[in-house]
Amino acid sequence: MIDNKRIKRRATLMRPLLLPLILYIGLLAVAVSFVPDMEDTPWRTIVALLPMVPGLFLVLGILRMTAQIDEMERRILLEAVAFSFILTLLLLLTFGLLGLVGVPRPSPIIIAAIMCFLLLLGKLLANRKYG
Repeated sequence: MIDNKRIKRRATLMRPLLLPLILYIGLLAVAVSFVPDMEDTPWRTIVALLPMVPGLFLVLGILRMTAQIDEMERRILLEAVAFSFILTLLLLLTFGLLGLVGVPRPSPIIIAAIMCFLLLLGKLLANRKYG
């Protein structure tokens, strides 16, 4: 059964995150496209860090949204975060041990992508459990 009221509430809470998310993605594309070809100047560092400005607003928006959700949504989010954290930790420990035998470690970008994927998977599992 689809709970339309819950979906509308989620959409209302997510709306303030759209602008920072779009700006973050856009500035990330700019940084990834231009920084490797830039000369070694202070501007290179500034352009590389530019996506972090909307990223900070995104974090603040997520924290504000988390404070406004009901108990069930918090429980679902808590289980998703715990699922993501513990599996990411396990993967990092595994890669650390594999590093002893020469397996290269993944970049922080790959780790962040894995963490986000596991968070989404945890959220799907928790939604299925409670919902």
